[in-house]
Amino acid sequence: MTFIEYLKEKYGYNEPIYAEEIQFENYSHSWISKELKKLVDSDEIKRFDTGIYYLAKKMPWGYSKLNPRKVVNRRFISDGDDVYGYVAGLSLLNMTALSTQVPNLIEIVTNKESTRIRDIMIGNQRIRARRSRTTITKENANTLQFLDLMNLITPSSMDETEKFMLSKYIKASGVTKNMISQYAHFYPARAIRNLIESGAVYELA
Repeated sequence: MTFIEYLKEKYGYNEPIYAEEIQFENYSHSWISKELKKLVDSDEIKRFDTGIYYLAKKMPWGYSKLNPRKVVNRRFISDGDDVYGYVAGLSLLNMTALSTQVPNLIEIVTNKESTRIRDIMIGNQRIRARRSRTTITKENANTLQFLDLMNLITPSSMDETEKFMLSKYIKASGVTKNMISQYAHFYPARAIRNLIESGAVYELA
């Protein structure tokens, strides 16, 4: 199997390829970096950003483009198997329809960030990455995201539509009282106070 065949089989088209994660037979990262440059020069793959590549499809109007959201998701949230982050902050409020304000950046809490908070650019997308309060896993990601949401809301200013959207989000997330009790101590008391005052606690299984 050639290197380009390996990339096509492992990643497919229009998916982010992180150079640092590639493991091809017994070749070194130095060799892989040189081969990636050759493939870019020959137009067989595209470079999205430093260390990030993708296989583009030839379209009638040119080559397909890699969606920056895929790059963000793969780097900070999930690789398809493991989950190591989630959307937070104003981005989360907007995602759950608890705010109509459209953020100019994506806020993410992730295991992949070692500093408390850091702003970075991925392509033309600004990201605010926050270090997680505890290790995020596939099993607890929804619970931790929900507790972050509870820490953000102001129950006294919520209208009936917002309460309905919050109820809808809880049902979709599958968060339970048992899971909340396991992770509540990682969050400020405000989160649990808002959980009770908003009535969201009664929506939990």
